[in-house]
Amino acid sequence: MAALVPTDKQLLPVEPTAHIEPAIAVEYIGFWTRFIAAIIDAIVVWFLISILNFFISLLMVSLVGSLLYYWLFTGLKGQTPGKMLVGIKVVNTQGDRPGLASAALREIPGKIISAIVFCLGFLWIAWDMQKQGWHDKLAATYVLKVETRR
Repeated sequence: MAALVPTDKQLLPVEPTAHIEPAIAVEYIGFWTRFIAAIIDAIVVWFLISILNFFISLLMVSLVGSLLYYWLFTGLKGQTPGKMLVGIKVVNTQGDRPGLASAALREIPGKIISAIVFCLGFLWIAWDMQKQGWHDKLAATYVLKVETRR
């Protein structure tokens, strides 16, 4: 795991390593970039669910399909297609993809909690020092733009 070098004097908690590896620049990603990624993902999910509903007209397919989309992409890749397009990634405190357990916590109860009070948990990203929404805080995740320095 490479050492993370935070920008804008913000710190990302990392585990100390026994050997030195190349530094990676870290930039916490704010509300608007994440909002654009969310719109892209909503369009992709709507398209996929529309295709599924064409063949199987069930409300449950829509709900389960949406949950699986966000949970699996975030847990396995750290990125949904929307996040890939805008060049951002969800990471845990070590800078790795969050994994399925953290992604489930972040994407299901975390986003419900973030949305429940007038979406305040999502708006929290705009003024939080590390640009974390309530769902990020719950799952100990960060959304970053990562560039490798050479």
